[in-house]
Amino acid sequence: MTAILGISALYHDAAAALVVDGRIVAAAQEERFSRRKHDAALPVRAIEFCLAAGGLRAADLDFVGFYDKPLLKFERLLETYLAVAPAGFRSFLAAMPGWLHEKLHVPRAIRRALGDGFRRRVLFAQHHESHAASAFFPSPFDESAILTLDGVGEWATASFGAGRGNRIRANAYPR
Repeated sequence: MTAILGISALYHDAAAALVVDGRIVAAAQEERFSRRKHDAALPVRAIEFCLAAGGLRAADLDFVGFYDKPLLKFERLLETYLAVAPAGFRSFLAAMPGWLHEKLHVPRAIRRALGDGFRRRVLFAQHHESHAASAFFPSPFDESAILTLDGVGEWATASFGAGRGNRIRANAYPR
């Protein structure tokens, strides 16, 4: 058995999903438990729900995946703020506490939420790769072209690729 917990958090619409042996067992948005629309917090209750629905404990997980690469996104923010300085200084001051106290410490926060039982790796996918995977893998297709369009990921706002079997080949996930 291979059990994977996927997590999206710290931006908007935090959620968790549990996949066991390639099948989606459970998925939930944190707002359904917190009653806060678009809740961005680490989805602790959604994680608990998914594990309970799968009859699993954190120790049973083989992997935990996070939907983007925080360090790469932080690099983009710093470069963008520097490029427009001093115009974005107020925005920079408002954004940095969240990054320095929370968003740069995602693995530690996830491990804390899962407790002492989880001893495996936390994996990070690029933002648009996560969108592509969430569309292709549950689809009924063995092969597909994939296009993602979004406000922004780490750097990209759009990407394209192809899915075949259990692989996605990306053509536009920069860096």
